[in-house]
Amino acid sequence: MLSDLERMKTFYTSRNTKEWSPFQCYPFFLACKQKWILTKLLNHIDLPNSTLLDIGSGEGDFLLTMIGLGTNPSNITAIEYLEDRILKLQQRLPHVTSYHMDYLQYDTESQFDIITIMAVLTSIVDNNIRYNILTKALLQLKKNGYLILYDFFDDKEQFLSENYRSLSYKKVCEIAAECEISVLKKVYLKSKYAKGLCKIKLPWLIPIFESLKIFNDNYHFIIIKK
Repeated sequence: MLSDLERMKTFYTSRNTKEWSPFQCYPFFLACKQKWILTKLLNHIDLPNSTLLDIGSGEGDFLLTMIGLGTNPSNITAIEYLEDRILKLQQRLPHVTSYHMDYLQYDTESQFDIITIMAVLTSIVDNNIRYNILTKALLQLKKNGYLILYDFFDDKEQFLSENYRSLSYKKVCEIAAECEISVLKKVYLKSKYAKGLCKIKLPWLIPIFESLKIFNDNYHFIIIKK
């Protein structure tokens, strides 16, 4: 049987991803919405002088957003388990400190002003591993620092597929019990509806349907202040 990390490597290095195009604008919309949300969440933080640890950085798309918001690349540490992704990140963001490794093996005494875990933990279906990652991240967060967690939440921790498992909001709150927690719930319209609106050239309806919440997926932003 494959380990959780081996399974992730097998899945993520073989799956096909679609690039944004004028005929499929949904990924572009998601990127713009994410940047708008992060601007609101981080507008009170001195980003140029804040240290940032990003866990599961992929090819660096999210870090490009953070740099665009004012984060200094020299203050960023990126950790990514998949070799092909970290190589692309290093090509795109040579001034970012990056490591090709399992985060749980990352040994440092450094602490960070901001730690981000963006759509990573649902890809780790082993509960012990993913909640250990969250616990370790909180230990590496400075006092008064912020951990920003974005993912799909369901307290039943259901398997969305063999490669994805929802997170428990109750479990996250339990692990971060001594911290201040705020949450933005159901931030995105279900992708099948959003993609459909894009396909029929009505993307301007997406924010209207999103505001109703009833058609949204359980994707939450959780902000944990230590």
